[in-house]
Amino acid sequence: MTNKNELPASVLFVCTLNSIRSPMAEGMMKSRYGGDVYVQSCGLEAGELSDLMVAVMREKGMDLSAHKSKTLAEIADTSFDVVIAFNKDAEAAVRAVFDDSDTEICVWPTPDPTQGAMDVRAMMDNFRAVRDVIEMRIDKKFG
Repeated sequence: MTNKNELPASVLFVCTLNSIRSPMAEGMMKSRYGGDVYVQSCGLEAGELSDLMVAVMREKGMDLSAHKSKTLAEIADTSFDVVIAFNKDAEAAVRAVFDDSDTEICVWPTPDPTQGAMDVRAMMDNFRAVRDVIEMRIDKKFG
């Protein structure tokens, strides 16, 4: 288990499409620890980058508009110290890849902010809530 005083050398964030939650986490982690920690994100599939995700991250001073979605299969390196999955499907895929390694696998169940019929304001609020939960979890886990 990684403690706050000891940052891992590498972290991978995994979600369904690598278009909202995992790029948010990658961006936040890189902005805080990018000089000390190798950070990547991926999805089970490569999705379209979410404009709403880019907008709510810009509110925090992070420009993720150039993020390119990647799949777990595209991540050739399986020597990550910590892998964080954001849902059950991602957890199952991560365990299949990393269970035989020394990698610490964490699961941070985080809702998909696009679920439900909502207007743009409600969706933006959902995206902000997801962003803020991920930020809190990064702060709690890594200090």
